[in-house]
Amino acid sequence: MSANITLMGAFDATYLTQFTTWLKEQAVEGHATFLTQESEAVSVVRMTLANPIGDDRLESFRNALLMRSDDTQIDHIYQSSTLDIRQAGVAVFDMDSTLIKAEVMDELAIEMGIGEQVAAVTASAMRGEIDFVESFVQRLSLLEGLSCDVMDGVYQRIVHMEGIGPLMKVLHHFGWRTAILSGGFSFFADRVRAEHQMHEAHANVLEIVDGKLTGKHMGPIVDAQRKADLLDALVEETGCGWSQTIACGDGANDLLMLKKAALGVALHAKPLVRKQAPCPINTLGLDGILYLLGLSSDDIRAILEK
Repeated sequence: MSANITLMGAFDATYLTQFTTWLKEQAVEGHATFLTQESEAVSVVRMTLANPIGDDRLESFRNALLMRSDDTQIDHIYQSSTLDIRQAGVAVFDMDSTLIKAEVMDELAIEMGIGEQVAAVTASAMRGEIDFVESFVQRLSLLEGLSCDVMDGVYQRIVHMEGIGPLMKVLHHFGWRTAILSGGFSFFADRVRAEHQMHEAHANVLEIVDGKLTGKHMGPIVDAQRKADLLDALVEETGCGWSQTIACGDGANDLLMLKKAALGVALHAKPLVRKQAPCPINTLGLDGILYLLGLSSDDIRAILEK
């Protein structure tokens, strides 16, 4: 499908006119189509472009859109093409702060009474300021001695990201393979996978001895490269082709897979990730991905009602 820009947020026809004028000043022609109804709280408009943005100006154009997004609190998301949602593909997701509104490591640290200490290191790692693997090992070691009995309670208080249910139902309706690729822990990833009927989950396995965490993990750490490798394997296994791939995450350790996928969505992402990822979304939850796939709110409702 044609190149397009999707606007998501609280805006009206006046802003749409202003944006269309701005596009013309950039020598870009676009035709607007509303994907939402006037009564809905968040408006979504797809601007179908006459021509894609040339490679020589793509970076500067994306940066200009990101500045408009930051200034207006309206997402302006450029896509050189659109996936075909009606053809099966592969969709992979980070878990912490993407599928759920929490960083599990931080939640476990709260149970140890060291929540603030660990959260500061987590935030630094997600911003890309320190190495993920190094920070993971460091943070996990601080959880030595924590009873595994607390993990169920931690999961029960975790809130799932808005839009997760509709997104998974629509993807599964069209035969997409969905997977969690998480730098968090398998205890939680397996539960999220089961709750939303996703196909598989890959996450770090906690070592537990005599009912307590040892502060160590078992098997390979799911870091940025591991996520990218797992996405490779899924594409090869399904034979869907890279043009039918979605990746979604929020941290620096998600950037490799976001840039590999045909649709790489940075959801409520850290500034570094928001700047570097192809498609940053701030105004909606996971259901925002459905609009980037070209579906209207009426299309979405019709599928959810089946």
